[in-house]
Amino acid sequence: MSLSAKMKTPEFSEENGSILIDVHIASMDQFYNYLDPSPADEKDLDEDTETYIQNAVEDLTPEERKRAKIVLYLGADLYRNESVRENMERAATANFSYRLKHEKRKYSYAMEKGKRYLVRGLIFLVVCLVVSSIFTRIFTENDINLALAQSFVIIGWVALWKPVEFYLYDRRDILDELEILEALSIMPVETRRWYQGLENETLVLM
Repeated sequence: MSLSAKMKTPEFSEENGSILIDVHIASMDQFYNYLDPSPADEKDLDEDTETYIQNAVEDLTPEERKRAKIVLYLGADLYRNESVRENMERAATANFSYRLKHEKRKYSYAMEKGKRYLVRGLIFLVVCLVVSSIFTRIFTENDINLALAQSFVIIGWVALWKPVEFYLYDRRDILDELEILEALSIMPVETRRWYQGLENETLVLM
């Protein structure tokens, strides 16, 4: 059964003032993305596992994120190997630190592109307004000519749609994701033994 079919709405528990993001892992292939050739302590996380953790943090307030901790509940075979435990803890932090750097680069590129689109849109709008003004002065005023003149104004404003959408909406979405990744990149990660009888499991990877 796929991970997505097993996902539940996160039910956070608290321990000594910390909010626990519990992830239950039965085997290595449910934790790592094995297409990544990096060493075990730097390897990317499985996409479903990464998405689950990120979505869980998204449900927390900024203040709650400061108190959050990722707890990896491991099957007996995984937990017995101290090297495996340490690598998994490091890999979780490394994964989100890399994602943060990657998304910051994408944000910088998107901001530069947004500025270019905005400048082009404003220049095009000015040209359209000038053309519309000239059109109304040269040609006799009637319904058809007035409609044509107004169409230049509309086209000019439409040219600003993409940069306006980016600055009003897309940019905010990117910043929200960066805030989540920032929290995850410094969030403590701990491994614990997974006892199959645990109740109220947040996530079971089977």
